[in-house]
Amino acid sequence: MPKTKKQESSTDSDTSFEDRTPAKKPKSTEKAASTPGKDPNVFELDKNRKITVNEFKGKVYVGIREYYNKDGQDLPSKKGISLTVPQWKTLLEHADAINEQIKKF
Repeated sequence: MPKTKKQESSTDSDTSFEDRTPAKKPKSTEKAASTPGKDPNVFELDKNRKITVNEFKGKVYVGIREYYNKDGQDLPSKKGISLTVPQWKTLLEHADAINEQIKKF
């Protein structure tokens, strides 16, 4: 009797954070804090890199990710990192020391 093969499930490592997280839309009584057509939770670093602030499973994350363009649409790549709020705050606390190290180059 042949065994049925279980369908493999996707893991966090093969799916980018933005792929798993639906964009939060403002409630009808709320106003978006950005220009029309722009997501207030997305901040561009350059053409192919963005910082996003999203909620996933009740936790807030700051994502720094590379994007690629497919059929005129920017899509998130696997290259990136999602930081918890405490990790983000720690990064900001080290910003001055990092800037001092950058000046040495």
